[in-house]
Amino acid sequence: MKTIRIHIKGDFQDGYIYGGQLFLIENNGNINCVTLWDVISKNLNHDSDEYSFFKLVFSQNNWLLNEQGSTLLKINEFKESFNKLWKRYSKIEYSFDLETNNQKLLHTLDTTPTLDFKIYGMRMFVGNRNGLYEAGFSIDDSNNVSLNEGISRVFDAKVTNLSAKSGSVMISSNYDGLYHGQMIGIGERLKVKNQSIYGKSFRSGWSGYDVVNYESQKNLNYLTSEFSRTEDRRYLFKDEAETRKISIDVVGKEIYGLNELLGNSKLNEDKIVFSFNSAAHCFFLLDNGNFEAFSFRKDLRDSPVKLSTKAFQLPKGITNKNKVLRPISSKNVPNGCVIEYFDQVILIHNNERIVLENRPVISIKTYPGSIRYKNIITIFDGDGVAIHSMYPF
Repeated sequence: MKTIRIHIKGDFQDGYIYGGQLFLIENNGNINCVTLWDVISKNLNHDSDEYSFFKLVFSQNNWLLNEQGSTLLKINEFKESFNKLWKRYSKIEYSFDLETNNQKLLHTLDTTPTLDFKIYGMRMFVGNRNGLYEAGFSIDDSNNVSLNEGISRVFDAKVTNLSAKSGSVMISSNYDGLYHGQMIGIGERLKVKNQSIYGKSFRSGWSGYDVVNYESQKNLNYLTSEFSRTEDRRYLFKDEAETRKISIDVVGKEIYGLNELLGNSKLNEDKIVFSFNSAAHCFFLLDNGNFEAFSFRKDLRDSPVKLSTKAFQLPKGITNKNKVLRPISSKNVPNGCVIEYFDQVILIHNNERIVLENRPVISIKTYPGSIRYKNIITIFDGDGVAIHSMYPF
């Protein structure tokens, strides 16, 4: 089913949704924030069905998926009404203006463009050609955001991709390699280990507490991790205000190349043109346009990591004159993924292919680990941000 899409106009090159706030990086380097629901609600009639429906699908995804929501949606007439409204609103092109006086300026970056931007554990991380910059912030009960400290550089090589989990931030630095940063305490700067884990890294992803490193768009390595349980409070969450109990101490204890991972399968490595992963699966786009997915096999803690022998098929990739088009990037969403091409962004969701955007874009963010924004996709193109809500069932 089609997404419900709203477009907020502005000269944004990147951004992130966190703790009810929409953080935006403008083309001039300004980092602003605004309460997301304030932007949406000011453009809707507060007495309309639309207002309440958008509250569910853009601001409180968890209300649809909790026990109460699941019980209501088992009532056929309720589910039918929900689907009817979804189809109606998914056909409308919503375009909202963002009033300047509603935004709060947090900082102005000296270097643009931003190559990646992530918010995790009440800290913002900005990667660009000069390195990785970090600052902690607070959100009070009135939704006012303030930086707890100035933005400082914590890593001084080019940063192209960031991924975070359990107090660890993986930093991809192209030919300078893959680095492991750790949150060591509340209010303290990220500590980045001096030695790279792998010599080349364009992006990375997580599989449990292990890391999948991509040294090209198709070639990957699987890096196992050593982790431990901890009672120390090392970082905070806006919604939970508690620390995860796992510390990832070592990344790269063992490294498995693509050839080793594919040892059980019949997939020809030379046929792969693009690859990416979720926590449980590895996805490959092949030169014939097929999308194949294999499960990670980690039967025992000390046994070798492999991919499953059998694959399941996703909708075919986009082709032009019988030649498969190579994606630029990919993002995970629940029950699917977002694939970016040169002039198009598509969503594969519940085995259905849906076009999200028909133009080149700069940045795409998804929030599969979020409580409130699990079904949200934000797409930045330099002229604004398109916020898509996925059909939740």
